[in-house]
Amino acid sequence: MSDAHNKYDPGSLVVEPATRERVRARLAFILCCLFLGTAITEAASVYVLPLTVGLFTPNPVYIALILALNPLFGIIAQPLAGLISDRIWTPVGRRAFLMILSAPIVAAALVFLPFAAALWHIVVLVIVIQFFQDILYGSDQPLLADLVPPEQRTVMLGLVKGFENLGFLLVLYVGMDLVTGYRDLHGDERYGLPLYFAAAAAQILLVMIPAFFLQEKRIVRTDAARMTPRRYIREFVQQPMLLRLAIAYSIRSFTRTAVVGFVSLYAIKTLGFTEGQVGKSWGIMPFVALALGIPLGWYVERFAKHRALQVGFAIVIIACAVGYFAVSPLALAGVALVFGCGDMILEVTHKAFMSDRYPADKIGQLTGAVNIFYAIGRTAALVFIGALVKWLNPEVDWSSASTALSVDYSVVWIVAAVAAVAGILLLNTVRDYRYEARRVEGT
Repeated sequence: MSDAHNKYDPGSLVVEPATRERVRARLAFILCCLFLGTAITEAASVYVLPLTVGLFTPNPVYIALILALNPLFGIIAQPLAGLISDRIWTPVGRRAFLMILSAPIVAAALVFLPFAAALWHIVVLVIVIQFFQDILYGSDQPLLADLVPPEQRTVMLGLVKGFENLGFLLVLYVGMDLVTGYRDLHGDERYGLPLYFAAAAAQILLVMIPAFFLQEKRIVRTDAARMTPRRYIREFVQQPMLLRLAIAYSIRSFTRTAVVGFVSLYAIKTLGFTEGQVGKSWGIMPFVALALGIPLGWYVERFAKHRALQVGFAIVIIACAVGYFAVSPLALAGVALVFGCGDMILEVTHKAFMSDRYPADKIGQLTGAVNIFYAIGRTAALVFIGALVKWLNPEVDWSSASTALSVDYSVVWIVAAVAAVAGILLLNTVRDYRYEARRVEGT
């Protein structure tokens, strides 16, 4: 062995995974159902909830703060779910138990949402939905590291993210038309009812019921000592490269949310589209993800993952540059096409990259920790964009929804592009140990 290999052995930094058993069709189907069900609710929250809140207040700061309840509760709920599910065991499993508990609560709150009569009703229901939706995310995301071997993770991420984007596709292409049709018949009364009811049904049929059949494997913990905040932080930062990857994850969350979190408001308030036009144009993004998820998952496994992430950010920057000048549904569809390609590269790569750093008995704990970074990025984007849009539209009278029909949200593209540049620069300081170990083994 050369002196260089004596000084640095990347293989020694590769964490032993929770499983080496290859994924079978039954498990793949259940995972796809879980991600599809949670995605339908998430898509309703991203694309219809801002419009629902806008019926009660046009102020972008208030809208942003209410939408920020989702990631804000994620900072608490997802790490809590990951930590608890690492340390419990029930007859239905550990992650499955929390999903079976949370899904019907989310469903019930979704059913009540169209009947909200005041802004504070919306706030209470959003708190319930987002807290337990974040419990679901904190429970289902560790499953990919629990049950999928490292060599299959990018491909499986491509598959489940394809189904996740199928959920967004259904909401954008079918759900948004249902919202438009229902509004044409009933006005703003019980706005969004068909879509909220469909999302509630998805929670039961695609999340709660499949979770009963997950058949998780019990993991023996090597250390059952009491968890403290100091120990939680120490066990996170001691994983090589994980802190930098988590910061990049936060930047990615900020970048994505700056666009996706406000695209429906941008299209309707700035460009004057209908809900149906928003669905059909921006619906290209999840369609791209659905089509390219598995091929991209297979392809990026051949490269150092930090380089793949940089490519994804670069494509997002191109999409933002085009998006700033988009004025028609067709142009916005083109933006969605490019943005979807970059976003899917980031999606199939980033979580698989971070999961290489998770010891088997701390998967939920560390997944929850990195989700804190994602939630912080998402919260920051929502609050920052909301305040910035209000500041850049001084001529708008925010006292009445009827007098704030036109608002310029185009700044979202500039903010997202700048954040993506920061992500590229940070990733220059990251290394892919598993990729380097493979290169050493091949020499």
